[in-house]
Amino acid sequence: MRKIAALSALVIITSIFGGSPWTGVESAVDKALIAMKMHENDLSVLSLMSDPFRLSVVDSCMERPLGMPVFLDSVGSRFTSPDADPLELLDEAANIMGLYPERPVVKSASEEYPWKGKKEIPVRLRGALDIVFMAFEQASVDFDIAFSAIDSFQMDTIRTFGLSHLAADGESDLDSERGKATLEDLDDAELDGEKRTERLFEITSKADRKRLAAAAMAVLNAALDAEKKVDGLTAKNGGGDDVPDSIASGDVIFWCETERGPVIIGGPGGTIYRERFAVIIDLGGDDIYLDAAGGADPSVPFAVCIDLGGDDIYDSKEPFAFGSGGLGVGILIDRAGDDLYRSGDFGIGSGCYGTGILIDRKGDDNYLGDVASQGAAFMGFGILMDREGNDSYSARLFSQGFGYVGGFGLIADSDGNDSYIAQGAYVDKLRYADHYLSLSQGFGYGNRPDWSGGIGLLLDRAGNDIYKADIFGQGSSYWFALGGLWDAGGNDAYTGYQYCQGAATHLCAGMLLDKSGGDTYISHGVSQGCGHDLSVGYLLDLAGDDNYTVSDLSQGAGNANGVGIFIDMAGNDGYVNKRKYNVQGYGDWRRDFGSIGIMLDLAGADRYSGKGRDSGWWSSGRYGIGIDFPAELPEEEN
Repeated sequence: MRKIAALSALVIITSIFGGSPWTGVESAVDKALIAMKMHENDLSVLSLMSDPFRLSVVDSCMERPLGMPVFLDSVGSRFTSPDADPLELLDEAANIMGLYPERPVVKSASEEYPWKGKKEIPVRLRGALDIVFMAFEQASVDFDIAFSAIDSFQMDTIRTFGLSHLAADGESDLDSERGKATLEDLDDAELDGEKRTERLFEITSKADRKRLAAAAMAVLNAALDAEKKVDGLTAKNGGGDDVPDSIASGDVIFWCETERGPVIIGGPGGTIYRERFAVIIDLGGDDIYLDAAGGADPSVPFAVCIDLGGDDIYDSKEPFAFGSGGLGVGILIDRAGDDLYRSGDFGIGSGCYGTGILIDRKGDDNYLGDVASQGAAFMGFGILMDREGNDSYSARLFSQGFGYVGGFGLIADSDGNDSYIAQGAYVDKLRYADHYLSLSQGFGYGNRPDWSGGIGLLLDRAGNDIYKADIFGQGSSYWFALGGLWDAGGNDAYTGYQYCQGAATHLCAGMLLDKSGGDTYISHGVSQGCGHDLSVGYLLDLAGDDNYTVSDLSQGAGNANGVGIFIDMAGNDGYVNKRKYNVQGYGDWRRDFGSIGIMLDLAGADRYSGKGRDSGWWSSGRYGIGIDFPAELPEEEN
């Protein structure tokens, strides 16, 4: 039954977005499979293992890898459309996660709010505040129900360990003392961490994720409605200058305290905000946000910030800042301006046991974060939508479209020449002394061996873009998760070191899909369409004169019963490899079964330094094949 349900999920999702444009890809793969005396079913790596966080869409991609391009392209086109309704996209994300939340119903106010009858506050502003606070009431009920099966002691575990779980993974408490710690100390610390993690996920499995999604829908719906109400509004100072300097200063129209946290309205001039607010509505000006604009945490569980314009600075070291939610829902909408966003852990469109959404509609923006930042999610949704401008994204770990257990993490950038950097902070101690973990840029991640991962997507619609990661990244995944990087246009440069560029490791699926442009791909190994250990890794480039450089185990490589698919559809391409034996259509024999590797180049005058050759075909035994079309294939020989 699970196999049928998983396949149906991908079919249903694909049908929402339209039919497949991939006839040429499917035809070429069919020819390769026939030459190998195989069928599409042989590419399935679906496992019967299961847990409470297992996602049907991940199962579908593992079972039917050839459906991945249709799915990823459909999601990419829809989520990066500049005119797309963010509420509809959040609903779609929840459906992909198998949650199907109920759409929010607008209710009338159930209490007298402090701004009622305040003549110095324009009617539209009062209406916007009413809408947002009514949504807070509804979301509060959803959160109470979502955690109703978890007692107060267990909730303390979530607050103290769950909200810092990923940040703690970045650097252990013993790292600063690592030179002094004994091997026994390190082993004890690791065992203690494993026990705490096991307990955390046992508790977490009791939470109702559908209710968490419903709360996010309610608050986002209200924030978007409030944005429409205040768009274009101007107002004079109405006495808000009495606000204490410790809270805010500058052009303040109104502020007050409420049971859900402080509320403040900034005027069209510059304003400095120094506190975590439940609601901020700023009518313009070059503003400075020093705490957590649109950031929700246990102290202020629901937060909305709407900034109508200006070159703003968002700068905070506090977790859950700037359109982020930790045990809550945080929404930040910035309508215009060249903005700077700088945060610590779980900031800039990230969610942990909740939802964080940042929508920047216009401007050349700079995003700076550390761990779990810029579209990162754990038990919820973390979404960063940038609709226009040449933007720069820089983070360290678990960021830029990162989905952990129960999480949907997304960057959707609609336009501009953008740069994405995720590297250089946390040494990969298991493998290298001089390379760093990234786990970013469209990366899905599970907690091995018991808890399946989520969905991490980086979607970029246009522009000449730069992607830099190190270990794990760029449309890759780990442990029953899905990672995807989709780039629809421009001459792009992808640089990584290992487990990147359409790679998947340990029972999962990962894909990099680039639709056009002359692109450059550089990595060391286990990359560029590589599936390792019962996983499916897929790199598909549809057009342009491209160049690919690797060392080994890449470009359509299957290892340890994995499936690696590499396809370049058009252009005069160059392939450079340090080692020849396990690249360009490589599959080995492992655990009494084969690993499958397929490399296909469908057109153009191409150059190879590996096993390949222009207009020819080659193989590495039964399980690996490479074809540069046109080529005379084995089944065509007489």
